[in-house]
Formats: sequence, structure tokens, C-alpha cells
Amino acid sequence: MMASLKSEFRKLLSVRTTYIITAGVLLFVGFIAFYVEGWRLKPIELAKPDQLSSDVFGALSLSLFGAVIAILQMTHEYRYNTIIYTLTSSNSRSRVLLSKFIVISCYALFLTTLISLLSPIATYLGVHAAGHSLVPQHLYYKDLIWRSLFFGWSYGMIGLVLATIIRSQVGAIVALFITPAAIEPLLTQLLNAKAVYLPFTSLGMVTGGETVKGASITPERGALVFLIYLVISWLVAWYLFLRRDAT
Repeated sequence: MMASLKSEFRKLLSVRTTYIITAGVLLFVGFIAFYVEGWRLKPIELAKPDQLSSDVFGALSLSLFGAVIAILQMTHEYRYNTIIYTLTSSNSRSRVLLSKFIVISCYALFLTTLISLLSPIATYLGVHAAGHSLVPQHLYYKDLIWRSLFFGWSYGMIGLVLATIIRSQVGAIVALFITPAAIEPLLTQLLNAKAVYLPFTSLGMVTGGETVKGASITPERGALVFLIYLVISWLVAWYLFLRRDAT
């Protein structure tokens, strides 16, 4: 198992795309938090006791790129046919998939932590650079931590499960962007208030607190609903990973 884990970490850290995307996300978060959410804050926003918490949840939308990294990590092997060497180097396909699961989980949590720390710090610095100050902030750390980490980790798992099932780099990335942007909004028109139980919508409830057709669910229920979708998807992905191209 340790050999598989080392191999997967080596793959993740030896690809320039990992560093480029990570650096790009952090630079974008820093700019938006410092200039837009800090320097240019209006007086009414400076008076909000939950402004920093809102900034953290807003920045977490960029966890989407953790899913992109997960897709690239998996589909590169199919694209360049190196998956054969990965599978033959281990006597268990389940172990290979579990190793990828662990490595992407670590990366997604790492990226989410950086985003969650950088956003409020940059906002705070931007506010003071503009000569303003925030009212005392209410930061409910336990709630903020679990919701942030769960959201970021979930996107990493979405990317990996899509890549495992679809195997095509372009197909998995298209599915990642199309599903929440086009498919779920169309389904919302049909399901009305019950649309809160769609996968990406329920995940959004973990951090967003927005309503869909006047309905919403608690962050805890949103996390539970999404986990049900994720478990079912992973069972399908695991079965396909074991059966496809098996000799």
C-alpha cells in the first residue's frame, strides 16, 4: 500500500499543472479578497459581523479546480496509456484506486485549507490598507472548519469519480462544468423546491445558505444528501475500475 501511495504522490507532485493551477487559484483568491472583498468594501459591509466568514465560503467556489487536478491526475494515465504500468505494479486494482482516493483527498484538503486561510487574511489586510476597519467578527471555528473542508474535499472526490467513470479528460471536465451550470438548473425547473436534493445543489447548501424555489436545507442535511450521491457514484466507479480492461 505504501508503494502505491508514494507512486501516486510522486505523480501528483511531478506534474507542472498541479503547481500552475494551485498558484493561479491562490493568486486569484488573494487578489479578489484583498482588492474586491477588502479594499473596496462598502460601509454597510464593514459593519457585518460575519463578513470574514462570508468571504471564506465565497472563495471556496474555487475548490472546483481541486476537481480539475483530480481529473488530470487520473485521465493523464489513460491518455498516455501509463495506466497499464500502474495496474501491473500492484496486485490489487482496489489498492490502486484507494491510493488515488487518499492522495486526491490530501490535495483537496490542502488546497481548501490554503484558500480558507488566505481569503480572510487578504480581506483583513485590504480593509486596513484602505484605511478602514471591520466591526468585531463572529467566527464560529468548528462550523467554519468542517463546512469548508467538507466542501473542498467533496469537489476533489467529484473530479476523481468522474475521471474514473468517464476516463476521457475532456469528457470528465465537460461533465464537471456542465452538470452544475446547465443540467441541474434545468432539473430545478421540473423539481421546484425538491431541487435542493440534487447533488451539486445539496453540496452548495453546505456553504451557501441560498434557497432554491424558496426552499433550503441545513448544511448538515446537505452534506448527508451529497454523501449518499458520492457513495453510490464511488460504488459504480469502483466496479468499473475493477472490470474494465481486466484480463
